[in-house]
Amino acid sequence: MKIGEFAVQHNVTTKMLRHYDEIGLLKPSAIDAETGYRSYEPGQSHLLNWIVILKNLDFSLTEIKKLLSGPIETSIIVHQLIRKRIEITSLLNEQIQKKIAIDRLITLIEKEGFNIEKKIDFITIEQSKAHEIKKNIPNMEMFLDEAASISALCSADDGDISVFRFDISNFKQVNDDYGFDVGDNVIAACYQIIAANVRASLSRAAIGRAHGDEFVVFAIADRETISQVAHSIVDDMKAFDFNSIGCPKQMGCYIGGLVGPVRTMTEIRNVIEDSIETINDARKMGPNSIAIESYKL
Repeated sequence: MKIGEFAVQHNVTTKMLRHYDEIGLLKPSAIDAETGYRSYEPGQSHLLNWIVILKNLDFSLTEIKKLLSGPIETSIIVHQLIRKRIEITSLLNEQIQKKIAIDRLITLIEKEGFNIEKKIDFITIEQSKAHEIKKNIPNMEMFLDEAASISALCSADDGDISVFRFDISNFKQVNDDYGFDVGDNVIAACYQIIAANVRASLSRAAIGRAHGDEFVVFAIADRETISQVAHSIVDDMKAFDFNSIGCPKQMGCYIGGLVGPVRTMTEIRNVIEDSIETINDARKMGPNSIAIESYKL
C-alpha cells in the first residue's frame, strides 16, 4: 500500500508518516529504490493506531517509541498510562486553581474597576473563593482513584503506605455561632494548609475530603515523615489568623494516621477505614493532638 493510501486510510498525513520513519517510530515495509516511495503493509495499521492513541493522550513521540519498541508487556503499558493519568490530574488541579483566581479577579475588577496601580492580594481568602475551593476539593471517589493509581506505581521496595485523617475541632460550633459562610471559609483555609504541607514534603500523595470537616491523606511515606507533616500542619493551624476570614474563634484540629506495607486496593480501603480509630484516639487527647500508629495486616 502506497504512503498516500495508508495515510488516508488512517486519517494522518504523509508528512507525519515520513517523520515517523525518520525517527524510527514506524518504518515502511518497503522503499522503492528508484522513486524513494514508501509502502506499508496492512498489518502496520495496528502500530499506527496505538501511536495515534498515545499521541492524543499527550505522550511524546520519544515516550511512544520507547513504549512500543520491542516486545510490549501489558504491565508496562498500564504502568505508563497510570503515570500519565496522575500527570494530567495534577495539571488539571493547577488549571482549576487558575480558574478560581480568574473568577476572583473578574469579580474584583467588576466591583472596583481596573486600576493598574492597585495592589491585588490573592492570599486573603474571600467568600467567593472559599466556595470555589470547597467545590473543587477531591471527593472520596476521586481520592480513592488517585490513591489506587499511586499505589499501582509502587514496588515492594518503595516503603510504607501512610494514611492520616484531619478533623477540625469544634467545627459545628463555627456553623452554629458564625454561619455556614464562615464555616466554608474555615474548611477552605484548612484544606489549603493541608495541601501546602503535603506538597512541600510528600512527592507521591493524594488528598480528599472524607465528609464534612474531615480530610484524608494517602502517601508513600514512612512514619517519621508523616509525623513531621502532621506536626507542621498543626503548627500552621496554630499560626493561622482565623479572624481574618471571619472566624473569631482560633481553630484547632485532630490528626490520626496509620503506617504500614499495604499495596492492594482492598488493603488501602481497609487502612483508610481503620484510620478512623486513630483520629478518635487523637480526639481523646484534645485539640491539636496527633496519633500516628503502625498498621498491622
